[in-house]
Amino acid sequence: MATASPTFLRLWRDEGLRTNVLSHLDTASICTLRLTASECCDLTTQHLFTRTRLTFTPSSLTRPSRLEALSRIGRYIEHLTFSMPHSPTTFLPPLINPTSGREVNFLYTPHTSAGSVCQRPKYGSPELADLLTQQYPPIFHAATNVFAFVKAMTYMPNLRHLTISCPDQDPAQRYRRDAVDYALISLRIAIERAPIERLEKLSLNHIHPSGLVYLRHMPGYGCTPSAGRRWKQIKKLSITMDSWDFHGSRPGRDHLKILDDYIRTFSSNLEKVSFGWSGRRGPCPLTLFTDPLFAPPKSTTKLFAEVTSPMSPLPAAPLRPAMTFPKLRYMQIRNSTMSTEQVSDFILEHRHTVREFDFENVALINGGIWEDALAPLTRSSGSDEWLSQHSGSDTGSSTGFQSQDYLDQLGGFDEVIDTAGDMPPETVRTSVLVKKKRVHRRRRRKHKHKESTGKLVISSPIPITGPIEEVLMPTTFNPNVQGVQRNAEMEAAQQELADDPDKRVSALKKAKEAVLKQLGKEYCRNQERKEHVRGFFKNTCSASRKGRALISHESTALVPLMFSRY
Repeated sequence: MATASPTFLRLWRDEGLRTNVLSHLDTASICTLRLTASECCDLTTQHLFTRTRLTFTPSSLTRPSRLEALSRIGRYIEHLTFSMPHSPTTFLPPLINPTSGREVNFLYTPHTSAGSVCQRPKYGSPELADLLTQQYPPIFHAATNVFAFVKAMTYMPNLRHLTISCPDQDPAQRYRRDAVDYALISLRIAIERAPIERLEKLSLNHIHPSGLVYLRHMPGYGCTPSAGRRWKQIKKLSITMDSWDFHGSRPGRDHLKILDDYIRTFSSNLEKVSFGWSGRRGPCPLTLFTDPLFAPPKSTTKLFAEVTSPMSPLPAAPLRPAMTFPKLRYMQIRNSTMSTEQVSDFILEHRHTVREFDFENVALINGGIWEDALAPLTRSSGSDEWLSQHSGSDTGSSTGFQSQDYLDQLGGFDEVIDTAGDMPPETVRTSVLVKKKRVHRRRRRKHKHKESTGKLVISSPIPITGPIEEVLMPTTFNPNVQGVQRNAEMEAAQQELADDPDKRVSALKKAKEAVLKQLGKEYCRNQERKEHVRGFFKNTCSASRKGRALISHESTALVPLMFSRY
């Protein structure tokens, strides 16, 4: 490397100038600039590796040269994109026993450390390990190397934004597990165990529905007691999911419930949430159980099609409560179908905290109109507090728009292209952006008294026109008047009692007997009332006489002593 001139280095150390220059250069130009001089290398490395993309291969996390490079640049990485597309190499065929020709059931238990590998085999038994080595591709064995994932995530302590991309899944393989799912299990364990305290943003791009099962924090193998703390750090969530046929023979309601469970785990801490379907439109996951797709059937049939006995069918399962986000400030739904009631209920619930509602390429079903959907904003706070922008038409052409500031903060998700051309005629396709107006309030300035530099000026007294009333008058000392009268006899008795310990003990005994005597009277009086009310005994009068006879003596045997002094 060459040595740069002092003038260039002085300019290059200016952070504003350096950031402006690097923003106009592509990655290849920045890499070339980084190799020109050692000073340029030190000041350019952080900007170059702030956003890093990792495409998972069998040797991505195990090759020593790559791990050494990651250890050098890992502290600069703030946004990591973990990409593992579905391909024929990630497909896992059924595991067949070559001797019997039968399918072998494989129960996966992940190893979370290098020491656990020494304690037990990685795949349960040596015979099963041989079958997996012979029949499964190398990327499967790399995906199950949990220790390599944990070690790689440990090198990135300043990670703030994690993007996981798993595109190109075959729709026919939605209910089959492949190598990508095993990699997601290892990645989840690594996120929970690595010291990434600054992670606050999670983006899932083109994720398949079953992938959320392996990314969700659940008690089980590989989970630690402190794992839930890591996921509570997530404040910004962006999901782009591959869609399927929601109205066919297999609508996939189980996958929609998995999506609902996954978002609910983050709902208490989320400040920004964005969701979009890739492909055809689908239901909104934020208001899933009020969607017509989960409506109970209108006509019920008998259980066993009996003729004589009119047996009633089973009742419908209760629906889940609506999803709430107490800290939400920004919400975006893309390429989805919603009803007017779903939009209005969600807005009404979150209108006090959310500053921007973005419905991009959203179709209102059942002939709904956006004026009715946005009515809660105008009824509660008036039309002057919110700004509404509409785009699109009923013919199907819609121009998607986003708030660029929010998109940059959320990680820049991909645009969703609508491929559903057979939408029913009663749907209204449009994009609506509702923003809360920014109110610029003037801060009250604190008036500071100016200190005068001249001489101190004393003003003349204010004249009082009314009569002066003398409320507080000064008092002069008069030795003939005594203000406090002292009782000499009482003081002498107290002094004698303090000096003589026998008299003091006698006085305490008398006081104790008086208190116990009074307590005995109260106790017997309460007992008489209880006996009179209950009527358990016939000789109430005789019992009361015995009680009175006992009271006439000074004995304190009837007093229940529950407290004692040590």
